[in-house]
Amino acid sequence: MSANADPGINPSVRSARPADAAQAVPLLVEAINHLALKLSGADDHAGAVPFFARCFAARGNRYSHEHVLVLETDGEIAAAILAYPGHDEAALAAPVLTACRARDPAADWRHEPESAADEFYLDALAVAPRHRGAGHAERLIEAACTRAAQAGYDRVGLLVDLDKPGVKRLYARLGFVVDGERRLAGHRYEHMSRAPVPRDEARPSG
Repeated sequence: MSANADPGINPSVRSARPADAAQAVPLLVEAINHLALKLSGADDHAGAVPFFARCFAARGNRYSHEHVLVLETDGEIAAAILAYPGHDEAALAAPVLTACRARDPAADWRHEPESAADEFYLDALAVAPRHRGAGHAERLIEAACTRAAQAGYDRVGLLVDLDKPGVKRLYARLGFVVDGERRLAGHRYEHMSRAPVPRDEARPSG
């Protein structure tokens, strides 16, 4: 956390609700980035929001509010994280691809796997600009890792954009290590993973 950051009044993490769409969806679209533009057919993030807002409001797809945790502070959503079991990824992606095919039947809408089947996958994480530097990203990552541990997973995975070295440093500081690479929507990402509980915390004391 930076010296000048203000974490806000009583920041709290909770499960997202459909009513959170106006604040949460633009954050998630920013994090999904290149893939958000491909799936929505939009030219920019703002244009992609309506498509992802529909996904967020619905159930049973990978961008549903069901799979989102939000961090709320001072009465607004400061950050959001999208996470779900890796073995569910293809099934959760199917309704999204069906919507894409309805919009553009001529395009090739095959699923591009991102996660490993045995991991709890952190799909997207974003913090609102005015709330950055207050430790909110770390809080949400650890909340998602706690959810993974409670569900019985022994590994949490994610992809990091090669164009965002600062984001990679954040994950590395929290114990994630690079263990592979993926290519999605023509863009390269590194896959990183760690145990739900960092090794130094999991080690018995004494």
